[in-house]
Amino acid sequence: MRLTRQYFCVRDVVWSTSTEFADGVLYVDRDELKRVADSAAQGIAQVDFDIVAPGENARIVHVLDTVQPMVKVEGAGIGTAYPGCMGDPETTGEGVTNVLEGLAVMESAPLPWESAAASSGLLYPRDAIVDMVGPIAEFSPFSHTFNLVICYSLVEGKSSAEYDRAIRTCALRVSDYLARATVGKVPDRSEEFTTDNVNPDLPSVVLVWQCQSQGVYASTFLYGHPIDNLVPTLLHPNEMLDGCIVSGNYVWPAFKVPTYLHVNHPILLELYKRHGVDLNFGGVVFSRSHNPTHWHKQRSSSFCVKLARCLDADGLVMAWEGGGNAAVDGMLTIQYAEKRGMRAAGITFEFGGPDGTEGDLLVDSVPEANAIVSGGSIEKSLVLPDVARAIGGDCFRLNKESGGWFPPANRSIAFDTTTHIYCSGNQAGHSRLHAAAY
Repeated sequence: MRLTRQYFCVRDVVWSTSTEFADGVLYVDRDELKRVADSAAQGIAQVDFDIVAPGENARIVHVLDTVQPMVKVEGAGIGTAYPGCMGDPETTGEGVTNVLEGLAVMESAPLPWESAAASSGLLYPRDAIVDMVGPIAEFSPFSHTFNLVICYSLVEGKSSAEYDRAIRTCALRVSDYLARATVGKVPDRSEEFTTDNVNPDLPSVVLVWQCQSQGVYASTFLYGHPIDNLVPTLLHPNEMLDGCIVSGNYVWPAFKVPTYLHVNHPILLELYKRHGVDLNFGGVVFSRSHNPTHWHKQRSSSFCVKLARCLDADGLVMAWEGGGNAAVDGMLTIQYAEKRGMRAAGITFEFGGPDGTEGDLLVDSVPEANAIVSGGSIEKSLVLPDVARAIGGDCFRLNKESGGWFPPANRSIAFDTTTHIYCSGNQAGHSRLHAAAY
């Protein structure tokens, strides 16, 4: 399989009377964009938009998913990206795809806190925060992108599933609409992705990518279908780059992996860079994390390793989305791999208290997990500064368990951990957090 990505570098985004891309500027017709959004916004009372630029003295709150605008211009599924969620669920990963590099479509909505269903217990949507400047800006990749934020006002009385479906469909259609401005244009650069040209003298490495799936608001979609009962399966890396995985996970802001990072997966892209240089990239084994019982975890982990062995892998990179439950899945996979003669390395956040040394550093570990990359501690206190403006809402939505706390979103606030900082602890490899040995 061969995929060419054509990158169109976005240097500015401005409102205009028509939508077009020229000389690095994306001009957007706001009225037309609203018509595109409204066509998918059943269950949404109102949709509004904001453009937030890198370095702007601004904060985005209530962040849900974030999408990379791209469109298929040659190959299967031509005309759309994100198959299954957009268009037919036809296997993708070949041909030519246009990408608006440096632009992200970001969802922002104060999803209701309910006493039952999707937002009960631990699986409720916590406030996710992106600062574009200041001490926490580097915690998220989206302080470096132009963010077109879709701000949703919700109709009361709809189900969690209805809100979830409307918000996701709306964002994907907006992303598709913006990306179509590149059709027929000359890209700034292009890149070909293929796992052909294997060097038999190099070791083969696969990526095992395990994603959250625990119901509405904590879900992941493969070709438009939730992965609740997914048997671990083989993906070509190009399928991920073309949008076969879409996020529906709004629960823990630090650990979530938005759709943008599924299609620009840093570990996957690094393995591609090294393909034919010091390793052969054998493919992606994709599975559900957060399996419900130890028996299910054993079944899934063993299946992941079996697929890696079928690919004649010498080693695997183990990465997962989510916190405690998911860590057990990941560690079991590492253990099964090592016991079967396959070297395994993982990436994870740490706990450890304010100085990184207190208590248990990892949720789970096995003796075989002796090559772990740290993304840094999430138990670091931090202070968000005042900002000139907040996008997505006037106040934070915090501490549901104690009845709710709603301080002003543009004012300074202190947190004991990085839990509310969007993408600050996920294991996809984007993080600028690190642990240092002394």
